[in-house]
Amino acid sequence: MTAPVDARRKKDLGAFYTHQGLSDVICSWAITSSSSTVFEPSFGGCGFLRSARDRLVEVGSVSSLKQLYGCDIDTHAFGHLSKVFEHPVDLSRFHEGDFLDQDFGASWPSKFDAVVGNPPYLPYRKIPIDKRERVLEQLREFGLELDRRASLWAYFCALGVIYTKAGGRKAWVLPSSFLYANYSRSLRAFIAGSFDDVRAFELKERQFLLEGTEEKTVVLLCKNRLSLKKQASGSDIPLTRCNGVKDLKVAIADWDKGLAQHNSLCGSSVFDALSDSPRRLMEYLRQDQSCRTLGNFLGVKIGLVTGNNAFFTLSEADRRKHDLQLVELRKVMPRFQFAAGVDFKPEDHECLIEHGAKGHLVSVTDTEEASSAMRSYLEQYSEEDIAECSTFKKRSIWSQTEDNAPPDAFFPVMQHHGPRLVLNSSSINCTNSVHRAYFFEHVSKSERQLLCLSLLSTFSQISAEACGRSYGSGALKHEPREAEKIEVLMPQLHPNTIRAAFSRVDRMLRDGNLEEARQFADDLIMKGLGEEDIPENLALLRSGLEQLKHHRHR
Repeated sequence: MTAPVDARRKKDLGAFYTHQGLSDVICSWAITSSSSTVFEPSFGGCGFLRSARDRLVEVGSVSSLKQLYGCDIDTHAFGHLSKVFEHPVDLSRFHEGDFLDQDFGASWPSKFDAVVGNPPYLPYRKIPIDKRERVLEQLREFGLELDRRASLWAYFCALGVIYTKAGGRKAWVLPSSFLYANYSRSLRAFIAGSFDDVRAFELKERQFLLEGTEEKTVVLLCKNRLSLKKQASGSDIPLTRCNGVKDLKVAIADWDKGLAQHNSLCGSSVFDALSDSPRRLMEYLRQDQSCRTLGNFLGVKIGLVTGNNAFFTLSEADRRKHDLQLVELRKVMPRFQFAAGVDFKPEDHECLIEHGAKGHLVSVTDTEEASSAMRSYLEQYSEEDIAECSTFKKRSIWSQTEDNAPPDAFFPVMQHHGPRLVLNSSSINCTNSVHRAYFFEHVSKSERQLLCLSLLSTFSQISAEACGRSYGSGALKHEPREAEKIEVLMPQLHPNTIRAAFSRVDRMLRDGNLEEARQFADDLIMKGLGEEDIPENLALLRSGLEQLKHHRHR
């Protein structure tokens, strides 16, 4: 059900159109009566409206189009209405504007029997502040304290509850951040307390590959809107995993018949994928007094946001081409892949430069004092382009990319083989393709080295899988707050033992022996804890890690 909207506009609107098979299944479940009124708050390419019309006709409606209502901020969306329905449409039931404004016609119902759709996916930074605060205040009146950093889809999802009639149904296609984002926790509790029965379905089959994203899809179904909010139960929304749309249809039917089974909840869906023995062992180790989180020792921040890494980071060949002097450039870590061990040294930066990586950073505070070659390079940016870049607007000097806050360690934003913490002996900065870690003052050198070793352990790698998210082609991604939640075991070990182990693991990693380094870290940590049956326990943990990796790639 794609619509001819150019990629740039779709990205700006956060539009990812749902294909017909999925919208048909959702509307078939959400619309239960020939008299049902249906609302789609961001109808875009009209796929949900088409599916809703077809479902109403199927259940005996003789005036299906008069029962459909929609809203969209994109003018182009209204051009699809008459094409989809094959004749002119009464636009009084289709509002051109932002759903967050809720400025609907006087003839509109105040609530609907079914609220369905696929909300726009935009980060909170792109929501106008005044509009965001107005909606947040409205949601507070209904008992939801939504985090200001919530993405736009969460606002749509919350307001959709308010526009659902008592006894009505709500059905949404949501991003996988519904399962793991911090701001989703209060939203899920609000939804669970507003309906008699709620279930989420995670689809293995990526639904929006053609739209340029590989993120997993969650279908949220809410049954029987309550007139009074339920007492909070403390439990999360049940989660069922399906391969694709065909399996989803069967899973929904089982749920409706009371036959559905689940072993996962939305907020802990990854950890729930562990089998019983590894899960029990993880819970046991979590109770050890040495178990802490990375956030007990350090804070994580994103790397330098240049506004255009392709322009501001240069290889040695780029530098020579533009005749730029080394004294005018700053050293930078361009990607985590160049951190081979657990310590990034000055010679590591020299090595990445020799191999053609973009390790030079353009950062100019005073163009008048810059060389003519540097001024010529910066002049490639027009005044119009500088004015349009939101990142440049946040800097007093648009070309000053360096913030002079090199991290104590590097942490990957995204990787396939599990995260590592790499000490920054080179004292250089990094781009935002790498996270920056800053140790708290009380953390000693030995503790810093032990953190690097402990994070490599299978225990911490399992924790990292549970704290992170699957992103495109099975990569594991961590936002800064998620990274800080990763658990580590920090037994009491002699500084000399830690130092020797750190050097040995660094060599193993540089030689490409990740698994050998992990096994060494496992033995070190388990012996430090005084655990018995170490081989058996490590076998269970490694089995659990493989289970979670399989879950991530599914």
